[in-house]
Amino acid sequence: MLSLQQLKPKILKFLLLSFTLVNSLLSDEGFKMQDKFIVRKVVFIGNEKTKSEIIARELSFSVGSEFDTSKIEYNENRVYGTGLFNKVKIWFERDSTGSDSVDVYVWVNERWYIWLFPIFGWRDRDLKKLYYGAGFLHSNFRGRNEKLVLSFALGYDPWIGIEYLNPWILGSKYWFYSIEAYYQRVRSRSQMLIDESGLFHEDNFVFNFLFGKRFGLYKKLWASAGFKNIRVTGDFVHLKTISPSGNDKILVIGSGFRYDTRDIPVYPNVGVLFNFAFKLNRLLNYNDAFFVQSGMEFQGYRKVWVGLIAGRFFVLNSFGRKIPIYSHYYFGYEERLRGYFNKVSEGENIFGGTVEYRIPVVKQKFFKWKAPLEEFSILRFGLDFAIFGDIGRTWFNNEKFFKLNYWKGYGVGLNFILPYDLILSVEFAKNDAGKGQFILDFRGSFR
Repeated sequence: MLSLQQLKPKILKFLLLSFTLVNSLLSDEGFKMQDKFIVRKVVFIGNEKTKSEIIARELSFSVGSEFDTSKIEYNENRVYGTGLFNKVKIWFERDSTGSDSVDVYVWVNERWYIWLFPIFGWRDRDLKKLYYGAGFLHSNFRGRNEKLVLSFALGYDPWIGIEYLNPWILGSKYWFYSIEAYYQRVRSRSQMLIDESGLFHEDNFVFNFLFGKRFGLYKKLWASAGFKNIRVTGDFVHLKTISPSGNDKILVIGSGFRYDTRDIPVYPNVGVLFNFAFKLNRLLNYNDAFFVQSGMEFQGYRKVWVGLIAGRFFVLNSFGRKIPIYSHYYFGYEERLRGYFNKVSEGENIFGGTVEYRIPVVKQKFFKWKAPLEEFSILRFGLDFAIFGDIGRTWFNNEKFFKLNYWKGYGVGLNFILPYDLILSVEFAKNDAGKGQFILDFRGSFR
């Protein structure tokens, strides 16, 4: 029997031979572990109506560029986020010669694009404020992700309107534009003025044209010009508009910038959003009076441990000698603070923030069933448990910002991720006064 001393040279030789063999295998192109390649071609599958370039402009790679396999899911979500598809799948195949080039395949299942649809919902996230009507939507006009919408509604805050959006003109220049016109009768949300003068309405006619440019995947810069005609009803009209007649005719000039790396616009998994917008409102029928509005918003999403941290912060400000009631900001309507979900707060400025930690209970999955139409055959579902905290406040320009007391709330909830980008949240929240409340909300956080 060989002694340990005699075995040592043999063991060393075996280890050296093994290391040499493994190193040789790993260095061979056929066995090399690699996660970055050069794209030789991109093949699009399943887009019978949608133009291939509409999908291609959402991808972080193109022919001749680098393809990072770790970003496959991110690119799938970018394409899914256009709202044109039920499901997106991306895979690649290597060149048979063993080179660094790959063929990338992008498969999509298209949604139904043309809708003659009934309209039913509730305003301000309040089930008591129902509206109903009908509309026509083409969400992929000419197969280029252009949107054409005609709609009307009765009930709470009735309206009639038309909107057209073209997200890509002039080819590779990445320009876009939109046009909208609508009339709406709005029930005033200013509780402080309703208490003083009684319930009143604002009749709004609005026309707006927006023109902008997209820079790469993530940045957009835009400018807009429009006209508003706002007429109020009831008594004390001089308190409700800038013009003492109760009718403001306004030229609106605006601009904005958007940086968005989120994978999906609705309930994202990763990325950041930064928004900045500015509007100059100049009266055409009263002493050249004007007021200015500006706003910033930040959203961030990052995977941490077993879940996801999601945050949103925003601030909207108004500047001018007189800010009309119809341009006030509110909590308790579209914007809500959990813990003070039904409490209304009004001001000429608003700040809000929320942070959530979301843990998947049922990971998002796609289910296929035998639907009458192929566009409805693939549905997305998921369920997250969330821990959250909210903070916010409205204030008027004559109040000192740094001396304000902010409302705060915190709690837990379940977010149900449903087909066609619907989010249902069932939550329990407590505010800083210790009062609790249950919340059922179809809008969900960060919408």
